[in-house]
Amino acid sequence: MIVDALTTNETFFFRDIHPFAALEKTILPELISRKAQERHISIWSGASSTGQEAYSIAMMIHKHFPEVHDWKITILGTDISRTALFRAQQGTFSQLEVNRGLPANYLVNYFEKVGNEWVISDKIRNMADFQYLNLCESFSLLRNFDVIFMRNVLIYFDVETKKKILHNLKTRLEPEGVMFLGTAETTMNIDAGWKPVKYGQATPYQVAE
Repeated sequence: MIVDALTTNETFFFRDIHPFAALEKTILPELISRKAQERHISIWSGASSTGQEAYSIAMMIHKHFPEVHDWKITILGTDISRTALFRAQQGTFSQLEVNRGLPANYLVNYFEKVGNEWVISDKIRNMADFQYLNLCESFSLLRNFDVIFMRNVLIYFDVETKKKILHNLKTRLEPEGVMFLGTAETTMNIDAGWKPVKYGQATPYQVAE
């Protein structure tokens, strides 16, 4: 109850659209080409709150990349708020929540109106998995990821905790993987082991060689 009271859980669909544009236009096409033999793509939505970020990724992949419908697509959402995670797992959103960032064609194609709420389709809900994770603890139980969305959460930590989290994130990112931070977040003067890379109007990070 204390954790739920302290966490903001602020999120919305396709928040700060540029990371999603970079994922659609460049990053995923490169991943699909590079992983043609493996046929597995893994994406982590850290601090996923009630699931809008993870589901935005899932819908975008389903809509724009039909060639990977038979691939293994891992989309993991983690959060410290069990209440938020429960809501994410349900895939049920209010009218206000679907009004925030969700394009109308996505609402029509991937949601069903049930009473006063909107329920995401099973084909999208089944693409995402949600589990509890405290970012201040070990990531050793997590697999490696091709893309990490760790946005708008580091701002809540002190510098030493940010260093610890950024160090741990490097251990969970594939060699050519990318990590997105929030627009107000940076690795600069915190962890020199990251380098910014430019994808259109988005600037994610890769592990520096």
